[in-house]
Amino acid sequence: MAQNIEAAAPVWKTSIIAATILGGILFIGGIVLAIMGSSAESMFTLFGTEFSSTSVGVALAFIGAVMDVIIIRRVLTSVDAAGKGLGVKRGQDAGPNTPTSS
Repeated sequence: MAQNIEAAAPVWKTSIIAATILGGILFIGGIVLAIMGSSAESMFTLFGTEFSSTSVGVALAFIGAVMDVIIIRRVLTSVDAAGKGLGVKRGQDAGPNTPTSS
């Protein structure tokens, strides 16, 4: 199990850092646009979440926040799956040296 986590850690860290930077830029840019009063009718569905606004800035901030939350949740789900050793043979299919859950 620890091998799975160690092998995937660089990918997870890169994903979290990239999502945080890009999401932060989108969020801060959205706040700036909202303060400046940029307006346009915006309506979209992002990762199953519907959003409608008359402010471009608010829509951009929403995209940044949703993107961060979705990516971080998926990375944490992957970490949890690796910690549980999913993908490893279990039960009757397991060999003599394969860890099994109890």
